[in-house]
Amino acid sequence: MNKIQVLFTYMIDEFEINIRFKDLRNHLGLTVDDFSLKTGIKSGQISNIENKRQKVYGWQIQAISKIWQEYAYWLATGQTIPEAGQISPELEEARKKLGQVG
Repeated sequence: MNKIQVLFTYMIDEFEINIRFKDLRNHLGLTVDDFSLKTGIKSGQISNIENKRQKVYGWQIQAISKIWQEYAYWLATGQTIPEAGQISPELEEARKKLGQVG
Protein backbone atom coordinates (compact mmCIF):
# COMPACT_ATOMS: atom_id res chain seq x y z
CA MET A 1 0.00 0.00 0.00
CA ASN A 2 1.48 3.36 -0.97
CA LYS A 3 1.41 6.54 1.11
CA ILE A 4 -1.62 7.96 -0.71
CA GLN A 5 -3.64 4.78 -0.13
CA VAL A 6 -2.72 4.77 3.55
CA LEU A 7 -3.69 8.44 3.90
CA PHE A 8 -6.98 7.88 2.04
CA THR A 9 -7.81 4.85 4.20
CA TYR A 10 -7.16 6.87 7.35
CA MET A 11 -9.33 9.73 6.13
CA ILE A 12 -12.24 7.41 5.43
CA ASP A 13 -12.08 5.77 8.87
CA GLU A 14 -11.21 8.84 10.93
CA PHE A 15 -14.74 9.51 12.18
CA GLU A 16 -16.29 6.07 11.75
CA ILE A 17 -16.70 5.67 15.51
CA ASN A 18 -18.54 9.00 15.62
CA ILE A 19 -21.15 7.56 13.28
CA ARG A 20 -21.57 4.50 15.52
CA PHE A 21 -21.83 6.79 18.54
CA LYS A 22 -24.72 8.68 16.93
CA ASP A 23 -26.34 5.50 15.61
CA LEU A 24 -26.36 4.03 19.10
CA ARG A 25 -27.94 7.11 20.67
CA ASN A 26 -30.60 7.19 17.97
CA HIS A 27 -31.22 3.45 18.30
CA LEU A 28 -31.74 3.87 22.03
CA GLY A 29 -34.24 6.64 21.30
CA LEU A 30 -32.48 9.11 23.56
CA THR A 31 -32.15 12.84 23.10
CA VAL A 32 -28.71 14.39 23.42
CA ASP A 33 -29.66 15.63 26.89
CA ASP A 34 -30.96 12.23 28.03
CA PHE A 35 -27.84 10.50 26.69
CA SER A 36 -25.75 13.09 28.52
CA LEU A 37 -27.53 12.47 31.82
CA LYS A 38 -27.10 8.71 31.56
CA THR A 39 -23.44 8.71 30.48
CA GLY A 40 -21.98 11.84 32.07
CA ILE A 41 -20.79 13.04 28.67
CA LYS A 42 -21.58 16.73 28.26
CA SER A 43 -24.30 17.58 25.73
CA GLY A 44 -21.93 19.86 23.83
CA GLN A 45 -19.41 17.05 23.50
CA ILE A 46 -22.10 14.71 22.22
CA SER A 47 -23.13 17.25 19.59
CA ASN A 48 -19.50 17.82 18.61
CA ILE A 49 -18.90 14.08 18.29
CA GLU A 50 -22.03 13.50 16.25
CA ASN A 51 -21.18 16.41 13.95
CA LYS A 52 -17.59 15.19 13.54
CA ARG A 53 -16.06 18.22 15.21
CA GLN A 54 -14.53 16.10 17.98
CA LYS A 55 -13.17 12.58 18.14
CA VAL A 56 -14.47 10.05 20.64
CA TYR A 57 -12.24 9.56 23.69
CA GLY A 58 -11.69 6.27 25.46
CA TRP A 59 -13.38 7.47 28.64
CA GLN A 60 -16.52 8.23 26.61
CA ILE A 61 -16.58 4.70 25.22
CA GLN A 62 -16.15 3.39 28.76
CA ALA A 63 -18.98 5.58 30.07
CA ILE A 64 -21.33 4.24 27.41
CA SER A 65 -20.11 0.66 27.88
CA LYS A 66 -20.86 0.72 31.61
CA ILE A 67 -24.54 1.25 30.82
CA TRP A 68 -24.96 -0.61 27.53
CA GLN A 69 -22.37 -3.38 27.81
CA GLU A 70 -23.78 -5.30 24.85
CA TYR A 71 -22.66 -2.52 22.47
CA ALA A 72 -19.14 -1.98 23.88
CA TYR A 73 -17.18 -4.04 21.35
CA TRP A 74 -19.23 -2.80 18.39
CA LEU A 75 -18.88 0.82 19.47
CA ALA A 76 -15.11 0.52 19.78
CA THR A 77 -14.44 -1.66 16.72
CA GLY A 78 -17.46 -1.71 14.45
CA GLN A 79 -17.61 -5.50 14.78
CA THR A 80 -19.88 -7.83 16.73
CA ILE A 81 -19.43 -11.08 18.65
CA PRO A 82 -23.03 -12.28 19.05
CA GLU A 83 -22.02 -15.49 20.84
CA ALA A 84 -20.38 -13.31 23.53
CA GLY A 85 -23.36 -10.96 23.75
CA GLN A 86 -21.58 -8.19 21.86
CA ILE A 87 -24.09 -6.88 19.33
CA SER A 88 -24.85 -3.81 17.23
CA PRO A 89 -28.10 -1.89 16.90
CA GLU A 90 -28.51 -3.37 13.40
CA LEU A 91 -28.11 -6.91 14.72
CA GLU A 92 -30.59 -6.26 17.51
CA GLU A 93 -33.14 -4.88 15.04
CA ALA A 94 -32.70 -7.90 12.75
CA ARG A 95 -33.23 -10.25 15.69
CA LYS A 96 -36.39 -8.39 16.68
CA LYS A 97 -37.74 -8.62 13.14
CA LEU A 98 -36.99 -12.31 12.94
CA GLY A 99 -38.68 -12.85 16.28
CA GLN A 100 -41.80 -11.07 15.05
CA VAL A 101 -41.93 -13.09 11.85
CA GLY A 102 -41.49 -16.55 13.34
